[in-house]
Amino acid sequence: MRGLIARYERSRTVGGATPFGIAQSLRPGGSGTAHEHEVEMPKIQTAIPALVTEGADDLLARDLPPVRMVVGNVIPAGLLLLAGDPKAGKSLLMQDLALSVATGEPAWGDLAVEAGDVLYLANEGGQRSFKGRLEAMLAGVPAPARLRIAYKSEPLGERLEFQLETWLNEHPDARLIVIDTYSSVAPETRGVNRHQEDYNALAGLADLANRYPDILLVVIHHTRKAEGEDVMHRISGSQGMTAATDGNAVLSRHTAARQCVLSVRPRSAEESDLVIERDSATLRWQVKGENERAQLSDGRQRILDHLDQNPAGSSPKDVATALDLSPENARKYLSEMAKARQVTKDARGLYRAA
Repeated sequence: MRGLIARYERSRTVGGATPFGIAQSLRPGGSGTAHEHEVEMPKIQTAIPALVTEGADDLLARDLPPVRMVVGNVIPAGLLLLAGDPKAGKSLLMQDLALSVATGEPAWGDLAVEAGDVLYLANEGGQRSFKGRLEAMLAGVPAPARLRIAYKSEPLGERLEFQLETWLNEHPDARLIVIDTYSSVAPETRGVNRHQEDYNALAGLADLANRYPDILLVVIHHTRKAEGEDVMHRISGSQGMTAATDGNAVLSRHTAARQCVLSVRPRSAEESDLVIERDSATLRWQVKGENERAQLSDGRQRILDHLDQNPAGSSPKDVATALDLSPENARKYLSEMAKARQVTKDARGLYRAA
C-alpha cells in the first residue's frame, strides 16, 4: 500500500494538479495528507470506444458493390505494391500503364482499361528522363493531358496522403496514381519494430485507397535476393509492407532478354503470372501470355532457367555450384522436380528441363 501511495505522489505535479484526471487527494477533504486506510484508487479517464460489430446474417444480406477491376481481369482497384528486379523495367511498365489509362487504350497491348485521370509521382529520374520515355512511347502521337506528372512530393505520414487526397478531390474521374518509388517517400523510422513500422508506413495509403474505391494506387519498390516457395518473399522489407496492401506484384526478369514475368497477387481477385515483353524502340510492353513456370517456386524456376541454358544436361553438383545451393538442397530439388515431371534424368545422372 505504501508503494501505491509513493507512486501516486510521484505522479502529482507541483501545486497539487494530477495528470489524466487522477483525484486531487488520497482522502476525503483534499488535505493532500494520506493515511493508509483512506486511499482512493487513481481514476484514469480514457475514451475507449466500444467495438462495432455486425451479425453474419446481416453481412450476407448486404448488397456490396463488386470489386472494380482497373487493368483487365488482372489488377483490381486498391493499393498495390509493385516490386521489381534492378533494370527489369518496373518504372517503364507503370509509365506505359499510365499512358494507357490516360488514353483509354488497352494496357500492355491486351488488357482493357477505363479511361481516366492519372497522377504519376516521378520522384526519381526527373523531367528529362520522363520526357525521353514519353517521346519514345508516343512515337509522335500527342500526349494526353489527363496524365499529370509531379517530380517532388511530401513524404508518407499524413503529408503525402493529404496531397494525394487533395488531387483526388479535384479529379473525380481519377483511375490511377503511381508513386515512383517507395524509397523517395518513405518516412523516417526508428528501427525498433520493423514489421510495425513498415505496416504503418503504408497504412495511410491503404486507407486512402479504401475511401476512393475506383482508383488503383501503385507504389513501386525493389526486390531482394531470397529463396523460397513464394516469389512475393522477394519484395524488399518486412512482411508488414505486404500485409498493409490490397495486393502485391513482382516483376521478374525472364530468361529471354526483353521478357519479364509479372506475378500479381491481389487479395480480391485471381492470381496471375503474365509473360510480358518490352519493345526496345518504343519502350512499350506487350502481354505474351500466361506463364506456367511462374506458378512454381522461385527455387524451381531458377533451376529450370539454368537447365534451359545448359541443354546438354547438368548434374546436381553443377546446379549447386551455379545457383549457390548446398549439394543436399540441389539433389532434393531435382529429385522432387523429377517426380513432378518438371525435369528428366538420363542414365548418366544428368538433368534436363522437361
